[in-house]
Amino acid sequence: MTRYLITGATGFVGRRLTGMILARGDAVTALARPSARASALGALGVRVVHGDLVKGRGLAEALDGADRVIHLAAVLKSRTSAGFWAVNRDGTARLVRALAARARPPRLVFCSSLAARSPVSVYGASKLAGERAVRAYARRVPSVILRPGIVYGPGEAALLPALLPMVRLGLAVQAGLGPRRFGLVYVDDLCAALLAAASGDAPVLDPGDPLAGLYPISDGNAYDWRDICRALARADGRQGPLVLPVPVAAVSAVAAVAELAGRVRGTVPALNRDKVREMRRVAWTCVPDAAVRELGFAPTVGLTAGFEAALAARRTAS
Repeated sequence: MTRYLITGATGFVGRRLTGMILARGDAVTALARPSARASALGALGVRVVHGDLVKGRGLAEALDGADRVIHLAAVLKSRTSAGFWAVNRDGTARLVRALAARARPPRLVFCSSLAARSPVSVYGASKLAGERAVRAYARRVPSVILRPGIVYGPGEAALLPALLPMVRLGLAVQAGLGPRRFGLVYVDDLCAALLAAASGDAPVLDPGDPLAGLYPISDGNAYDWRDICRALARADGRQGPLVLPVPVAAVSAVAAVAELAGRVRGTVPALNRDKVREMRRVAWTCVPDAAVRELGFAPTVGLTAGFEAALAARRTAS
């Protein structure tokens, strides 16, 4: 039996990954703040250690007995830049230092982001800084970095909630006047890649080779925004919507208003100015050939089928 420590186990990817590991008969420890989701993991048989990476509380206890560590915990949106750095950079560094201090460090898999490839947002820059923290200890801690594109599927709380109302209205807004292309990966396919990277056979980071142990992850397609809208419409049994390109400057103005409203409510909107910085880039795609070749990565879920599964889960939850 392999014992996994998962950070971010209460999140979208973490919950799916935990379920897959438990179904294999392996054990999971989750480092998590007290919450209803953490309690639900405990009810499934997960060993829950209350703590966090910002202060390092519970980290030593969570690492006890771990054979593999999969680091998913991340801040995806924040009211201030400091919120991104505190977890995505400093929390990652704290985790890696704790691993390096152990007599026999377990293998680490760090789930980064395609946004770290050439950052244009604070989020992307903070994820790249996290990668650098992992690389700084690569000689001591055997590590693998995955850079997924947009992850979607059951329980995802950004793409589907934003796009579905537009698809049902029959009019979808695209940020930017020119073509926009994206790499996507279904959540279970990403989880399979994470588990493959955690196996003892996967190549690890090599200080002498910047590409070794680094894997971009997508289903291998470059989807136009219209492709994504049409796939969701098909999954929902509808005609594809009219796609209306809008200048990024206009989207940025809407994001600024959404942020102001979020401050009043004490929330951070999914559409925010840091996310708009990423929208200015015309392509967020990648080729997963290295993962296919070295990890045995084989995405199995197409875009329409993935949206169908996400919609089915949404109906069950409502």
